[in-house]
Amino acid sequence: MQYLVISDIYGKTPCLQQLAKHFNAENQIVDPYNGVHQALENEEEYYKLFIKHCGHDEYAAKLEEYFNKLSKPTICIAFSAGASAAWRAQASTTTTHLKKVIAFYPTQIRNYLNIDAIHPCEFIFPGFEPHFNVDELITNLSAKNNVRCLKTLYLHGFMNQQSQNFSEYGYQYFYKVIKTANSEAH
Repeated sequence: MQYLVISDIYGKTPCLQQLAKHFNAENQIVDPYNGVHQALENEEEYYKLFIKHCGHDEYAAKLEEYFNKLSKPTICIAFSAGASAAWRAQASTTTTHLKKVIAFYPTQIRNYLNIDAIHPCEFIFPGFEPHFNVDELITNLSAKNNVRCLKTLYLHGFMNQQSQNFSEYGYQYFYKVIKTANSEAH
Protein backbone atom coordinates (compact mmCIF):
# COMPACT_ATOMS: atom_id res chain seq x y z
CA MET A 1 0.00 0.00 0.00
CA GLN A 2 1.28 3.44 -0.82
CA TYR A 3 0.25 6.83 0.51
CA LEU A 4 -0.64 9.96 -1.39
CA VAL A 5 -0.37 12.88 1.05
CA ILE A 6 -2.24 16.03 0.03
CA SER A 7 -1.15 19.27 1.66
CA ASP A 8 -3.16 22.17 2.95
CA ILE A 9 -2.46 25.77 1.90
CA TYR A 10 1.00 25.62 3.53
CA GLY A 11 2.27 23.22 0.89
CA LYS A 12 5.10 20.71 1.17
CA THR A 13 6.47 21.66 4.56
CA PRO A 14 9.22 19.85 6.49
CA CYS A 15 6.52 18.77 9.00
CA LEU A 16 4.41 17.19 6.26
CA GLN A 17 7.47 15.48 4.82
CA GLN A 18 8.26 14.08 8.27
CA LEU A 19 4.71 12.76 8.63
CA ALA A 20 4.91 11.03 5.24
CA LYS A 21 8.33 9.58 6.07
CA HIS A 22 6.97 7.97 9.25
CA PHE A 23 4.62 5.75 7.25
CA ASN A 24 7.58 3.57 6.25
CA ALA A 25 5.87 3.01 2.93
CA GLU A 26 6.05 4.42 -0.55
CA ASN A 27 4.50 7.87 -0.52
CA GLN A 28 4.16 11.03 -2.52
CA ILE A 29 3.24 14.52 -1.40
CA VAL A 30 1.04 16.67 -3.61
CA ASP A 31 0.81 20.37 -2.87
CA PRO A 32 -0.47 23.50 -4.59
CA TYR A 33 3.05 24.87 -5.23
CA ASN A 34 4.56 21.89 -7.07
CA GLY A 35 6.99 21.13 -4.25
CA VAL A 36 8.41 24.63 -3.93
CA HIS A 37 8.61 25.58 -0.24
CA GLN A 38 6.79 28.78 0.67
CA ALA A 39 8.12 30.74 3.66
CA LEU A 40 5.38 33.17 4.58
CA GLU A 41 4.51 34.79 7.88
CA ASN A 42 0.93 33.75 8.59
CA GLU A 43 -2.11 31.79 7.50
CA GLU A 44 -3.73 34.77 5.78
CA GLU A 45 -0.69 35.19 3.50
CA TYR A 46 -0.68 31.47 2.71
CA TYR A 47 -4.37 31.55 1.82
CA LYS A 48 -3.88 34.51 -0.54
CA LEU A 49 -0.97 32.70 -2.20
CA PHE A 50 -3.00 29.50 -2.50
CA ILE A 51 -5.88 31.31 -4.23
CA LYS A 52 -3.49 33.21 -6.53
CA HIS A 53 -1.26 30.25 -7.38
CA CYS A 54 -3.73 27.37 -7.53
CA GLY A 55 -7.19 27.83 -6.04
CA HIS A 56 -9.77 25.23 -5.06
CA ASP A 57 -10.89 24.22 -8.56
CA GLU A 58 -7.38 23.81 -9.93
CA TYR A 59 -6.31 21.83 -6.86
CA ALA A 60 -9.22 19.41 -7.31
CA ALA A 61 -8.36 18.98 -11.01
CA LYS A 62 -4.71 18.40 -10.13
CA LEU A 63 -5.68 15.66 -7.67
CA GLU A 64 -7.97 14.00 -10.17
CA GLU A 65 -4.97 13.72 -12.52
CA TYR A 66 -2.87 12.19 -9.74
CA PHE A 67 -5.65 9.74 -8.85
CA ASN A 68 -6.07 8.69 -12.48
CA LYS A 69 -2.34 7.89 -12.71
CA LEU A 70 -2.27 5.63 -9.65
CA SER A 71 -0.89 2.19 -10.46
CA LYS A 72 -0.80 0.66 -6.95
CA PRO A 73 -3.28 0.42 -4.10
CA THR A 74 -3.20 3.86 -2.43
CA ILE A 75 -4.53 5.59 0.65
CA CYS A 76 -4.96 9.33 0.29
CA ILE A 77 -4.27 11.41 3.42
CA ALA A 78 -5.42 15.00 2.89
CA PHE A 79 -5.57 18.20 4.90
CA SER A 80 -7.90 21.23 4.79
CA ALA A 81 -7.98 22.67 1.24
CA GLY A 82 -6.31 19.47 0.05
CA ALA A 83 -8.96 17.39 1.83
CA SER A 84 -11.78 19.24 0.10
CA ALA A 85 -9.99 18.87 -3.25
CA ALA A 86 -9.55 15.13 -2.61
CA TRP A 87 -13.29 14.80 -1.92
CA ARG A 88 -14.09 16.39 -5.25
CA ALA A 89 -11.44 14.44 -7.16
CA GLN A 90 -12.36 11.00 -5.77
CA ALA A 91 -15.85 11.40 -7.19
CA SER A 92 -14.65 11.78 -10.76
CA THR A 93 -11.53 9.64 -10.94
CA THR A 94 -11.52 6.47 -12.99
CA THR A 95 -8.94 4.61 -10.90
CA THR A 96 -9.60 1.43 -8.96
CA HIS A 97 -6.34 1.90 -7.03
CA LEU A 98 -7.65 4.57 -4.67
CA LYS A 99 -8.60 2.50 -1.63
CA LYS A 100 -9.48 5.21 0.87
CA VAL A 101 -9.48 8.95 1.45
CA ILE A 102 -8.75 10.17 4.98
CA ALA A 103 -9.53 13.87 5.07
CA PHE A 104 -8.68 16.16 7.97
CA TYR A 105 -10.77 19.32 8.53
CA PRO A 106 -12.13 19.65 4.98
CA THR A 107 -13.96 22.95 5.45
CA GLN A 108 -14.76 23.62 1.78
CA ILE A 109 -16.55 20.27 1.51
CA ARG A 110 -19.66 22.05 2.76
CA ASN A 111 -19.91 23.60 -0.72
CA TYR A 112 -19.85 20.18 -2.42
CA LEU A 113 -22.52 18.13 -0.70
CA ASN A 114 -23.95 17.14 -4.08
CA ILE A 115 -20.95 14.81 -4.54
CA ASP A 116 -21.06 11.16 -3.51
CA ALA A 117 -18.26 9.00 -2.17
CA ILE A 118 -17.22 6.67 -4.97
CA HIS A 119 -14.32 5.50 -2.79
CA PRO A 120 -14.40 5.05 1.01
CA CYS A 121 -13.96 8.42 2.68
CA GLU A 122 -13.24 9.17 6.32
CA PHE A 123 -13.61 12.77 7.43
CA ILE A 124 -12.01 14.02 10.61
CA PHE A 125 -13.54 17.30 11.68
CA PRO A 126 -12.47 19.80 14.29
CA GLY A 127 -14.70 20.39 17.28
CA PHE A 128 -15.64 23.82 15.96
CA GLU A 129 -15.46 25.88 12.78
CA PRO A 130 -16.25 29.60 12.84
CA HIS A 131 -17.91 29.68 9.39
CA PHE A 132 -20.35 26.78 9.61
CA ASN A 133 -22.00 24.24 11.88
CA VAL A 134 -19.78 21.14 12.05
CA ASP A 135 -22.55 18.92 13.44
CA GLU A 136 -24.91 19.83 10.59
CA LEU A 137 -22.23 19.05 8.00
CA ILE A 138 -21.47 15.71 9.66
CA THR A 139 -25.17 14.83 9.62
CA ASN A 140 -25.40 15.57 5.88
CA LEU A 141 -22.25 13.63 5.01
CA SER A 142 -23.02 10.67 7.25
CA ALA A 143 -26.17 9.96 5.25
CA LYS A 144 -23.99 9.11 2.24
CA ASN A 145 -22.70 5.63 1.41
CA ASN A 146 -18.95 5.06 1.84
CA VAL A 147 -18.62 7.98 4.29
CA ARG A 148 -17.53 7.92 7.90
CA CYS A 149 -17.26 11.12 9.94
CA LEU A 150 -15.53 11.80 13.20
CA LYS A 151 -15.69 15.00 15.21
CA THR A 152 -12.68 15.64 17.44
CA LEU A 153 -12.10 17.94 20.36
CA TYR A 154 -9.25 19.60 18.45
CA LEU A 155 -9.29 22.71 16.30
CA HIS A 156 -8.71 23.19 12.56
CA GLY A 157 -5.01 22.61 11.90
CA PHE A 158 -4.31 20.28 14.82
CA MET A 159 -2.18 17.99 12.60
CA ASN A 160 -0.05 20.87 11.27
CA GLN A 161 2.91 21.87 13.41
CA GLN A 162 2.88 25.31 11.74
CA SER A 163 -0.66 25.98 12.89
CA GLN A 164 -1.48 27.82 16.09
CA ASN A 165 -4.03 25.03 16.65
CA PHE A 166 -1.45 22.21 16.51
CA SER A 167 -2.00 19.52 19.14
CA GLU A 168 0.81 17.06 19.83
CA TYR A 169 -1.63 14.62 21.43
CA GLY A 170 -4.09 14.90 18.52
CA TYR A 171 -1.25 14.47 16.03
CA GLN A 172 0.05 11.32 17.72
CA TYR A 173 -3.41 9.82 18.08
CA PHE A 174 -4.43 10.39 14.46
CA TYR A 175 -1.05 9.30 13.14
CA LYS A 176 -1.91 5.90 14.65
CA VAL A 177 -5.35 6.06 13.04
CA ILE A 178 -3.71 6.62 9.64
CA LYS A 179 -1.33 3.71 10.17
CA THR A 180 -4.28 1.46 11.10
CA ALA A 181 -6.07 2.46 7.89
CA ASN A 182 -3.36 0.70 5.91
CA SER A 183 -4.31 -2.69 7.33
CA GLU A 184 -8.04 -1.99 6.99
CA ALA A 185 -7.78 -0.96 3.32
CA HIS A 186 -6.29 -4.26 2.10
